[in-house]
Amino acid sequence: MTHIPGKLVEGVFKRVLVQDLTPELIAQLAAVGVDLAVPAPPEYPRTAWYLAVELTAKALFPNEELSVQLRKLGAHLIASLQSRHVIKGPWLSMARLMGPRRALKQAMDFTDRSPVKLTITERAKNEFAITVDDTEQADFLAGLLEAAIAMLGGRDPSVSLEATREDVSHFLATWR
Repeated sequence: MTHIPGKLVEGVFKRVLVQDLTPELIAQLAAVGVDLAVPAPPEYPRTAWYLAVELTAKALFPNEELSVQLRKLGAHLIASLQSRHVIKGPWLSMARLMGPRRALKQAMDFTDRSPVKLTITERAKNEFAITVDDTEQADFLAGLLEAAIAMLGGRDPSVSLEATREDVSHFLATWR
């Protein structure tokens, strides 16, 4: 897929990260094609999404190297979903009750709605292989996944990139 749905981009920047956006960052986002001052188009080019994510990571975590910035932005996005009540308490309580293993398996039912296709394969009780049809910004994806596992009750989560091949990233996710 070469595009990212406009509703997803709008949700991330106008609902979840809105409190973090400075006027300077908003101007930078507009310059790369993510203009938050106008209604979102039906879709954005992936390149605009990648640039917007990178600019945001650099603005929020300026004293880190890019890979750390991206990982921290992924984690921050998940934390903000929770702290800013975008994810409602009852859903989160139910997901935590299920735990990361069952919640991740159940999440597979909704991947057809995601602009990034992923496959989750259980290797052990607390270990999953995750395949993502995207090789860009693997650190951002790892940060998202790690924080999501923690939010679902996984202790000491770790998500590492094992390999990239033919436009696919292979991650290993573990927790206690």
